[in-house]
Amino acid sequence: MARKIPIRSKSPREVVQEIYGWLLAHYYLRCLIFKTATLKSIYPLRISFVGSLWVIRCAIPEFQRQIHTLGDISLYYSWLMAEMSDVETPLRQQLSNPREVNKERYKFNTKKHSHRNNFTPRQQLSFQTMRWAS
Repeated sequence: MARKIPIRSKSPREVVQEIYGWLLAHYYLRCLIFKTATLKSIYPLRISFVGSLWVIRCAIPEFQRQIHTLGDISLYYSWLMAEMSDVETPLRQQLSNPREVNKERYKFNTKKHSHRNNFTPRQQLSFQTMRWAS
């Protein structure tokens, strides 16, 4: 699966730095989702990752224009968590016709119970052959 956005860096050191940046952003977003879910008392996977990413992308320019003091940061942080709680995914509906697992079909017919042990004479084991061999 190819990346939709190529890595912009040219040197190996910058590539590693860019990948670390992507990993830190992903981790921070998951932490925000977890805190939001904890405040709302829901399971963290119920909050949409893509929806939360969209909320943060829309909020970044506003944050850069408006935030000047530490009090503003806490206000916008609580606003961001409230917005992220609105992108909750709906519960899955119970399927009325659940998926059936098909059994594997063989090329040959299987033996029925009536076919077993018919017309096969059973030989009685005797240990006399062992005595004759020794």
